[in-house]
Amino acid sequence: MSGQSLLGTLTRDGRLKLAAFGLAVFLWVLIRVANPGQSDLLIPVDIRLDDPGWMVMGDPEPATVLVRFRGPPAEIFGLTGDGMSVAVPITEMSDGEMVIQLQPAWVSVDGYRGVQVEDIVPRTINVNLDRLITRDIPVRVSTSGRLPEHLALTRALSLTPNLVRVSGPSSLVEGLETLDIVPVVLSDVDEQATVETVVDTVGMGPVTVVPYALTLRIPAEQSIERVFVRVRVIADPPVGTGPIQVLTNAVQVTVRGGRSLVSAMDADILRVVVPSFALGDLGGDEERRVQIVVEGVPSYMSAVPAPDSVTVRRRIGL
Repeated sequence: MSGQSLLGTLTRDGRLKLAAFGLAVFLWVLIRVANPGQSDLLIPVDIRLDDPGWMVMGDPEPATVLVRFRGPPAEIFGLTGDGMSVAVPITEMSDGEMVIQLQPAWVSVDGYRGVQVEDIVPRTINVNLDRLITRDIPVRVSTSGRLPEHLALTRALSLTPNLVRVSGPSSLVEGLETLDIVPVVLSDVDEQATVETVVDTVGMGPVTVVPYALTLRIPAEQSIERVFVRVRVIADPPVGTGPIQVLTNAVQVTVRGGRSLVSAMDADILRVVVPSFALGDLGGDEERRVQIVVEGVPSYMSAVPAPDSVTVRRRIGL
């Protein structure tokens, strides 16, 4: 075959192939236009309650479902599911678990002309509801560690406010007696400190606390010591055991606490005693070394006797 004939054949075949390709594209477009397209998308479930006195406990099960859309290919091609949800209206409330049948009409396809929801998989979801209640709950002080050695409390720590309003599911809120604050580290405290803290809601679930931030007042001041000498030791024998002689009848007592409390303290309020439980089995004319106890020490103060024990004797015939 001559070169000119070969060129003619190739040209003729190329035109036929091009025509065939164009026809195939036309038929494909015609078929696509004549038949609706299809797309399957994962869509989140959005629970919508009509009654504000109820709340959803956790996520629905399942929280997302497969939605099958059908419609014109051009519209289906642009369908991404962004901003879409299965908006589930709940008008009749019930404690505990509810089983809800999903409806295609709950999926909005506004803006996509001719697109419809053909199916939802699965067709049912489980939802847990609970009543929403509000109660006033007292808050307790919570701390960790100890004050620095040079400081001492003068009275109890206090919270402002010490009562908060808690809103949440009745199954949780009705069982609350008290709440705690997030523990305040005492070792970081300065004299007469005021510390901002918050209510500890870890692990409490869907609750709202108002106010959430609280103020903890820590009434601390410089710690000092004061020594009281020759404080009398008293024996308090059990009934029917007879008199007890204390061979060391006076000791020294060192009191420690906040400056204002220690400075104002009256020595007459202190009593050093031999506890009766240490004397119950004391035999006649027996001597014994026993621990002593300081009584009458005011709150937020400590007292240490020196020595911390004395010798006692039961005397027969006295």
